[in-house]
Amino acid sequence: MKKFSFVLVCIVAIGFIFISMEYFKNNKYDFSLNSEKGMLSLKDFAGKKLVIYFGYTYCPDICPTELALIGKILKKLDIKNQTHLLFISLDPSRDNNLTQSNQWVQYFYPNSTALIAQDEKTLKQITQNYGVIYQKIPLKDSAMKYSIAHSGEFYLIDEKGKFFKTINDISYENFYNEIKQFLDN
Repeated sequence: MKKFSFVLVCIVAIGFIFISMEYFKNNKYDFSLNSEKGMLSLKDFAGKKLVIYFGYTYCPDICPTELALIGKILKKLDIKNQTHLLFISLDPSRDNNLTQSNQWVQYFYPNSTALIAQDEKTLKQITQNYGVIYQKIPLKDSAMKYSIAHSGEFYLIDEKGKFFKTINDISYENFYNEIKQFLDN
């Protein structure tokens, strides 16, 4: 009887260790970024489906267009407000006013948060993990001084903080169907 109890305790302990290791395993999509509410990570959004977009608030056309598209689709599909839009800035030096950056992204979808890296090294690590490509482009004789060329994918993260899918084709019909599938899953 003592042997059986000992074996049972060992099995339970090993199972607990395995589950704990799996649960706390590093998630390459996790981050620790500044927000209007302080430092946030994926764990702070547990229970929410996330749509993540990398861009910058000074973007004259592409970022606002893509954020308007996702905002329109989420307003149409996300009746229960279970989805949260995360905007990760590729321009931390100009997007450093967290209140303004947050207001800007919430204009497109109210259930949004702007996130800003503390430094370029942190931003580079996060963009590498997601596969985001970006480059600062100098603009001579421009009040903006520079622009940021970047890829325009949306990244979907489920309620448990696990990567679900990247959306590359942002035509309205495809984007709508991809987001609907994500929300229904």
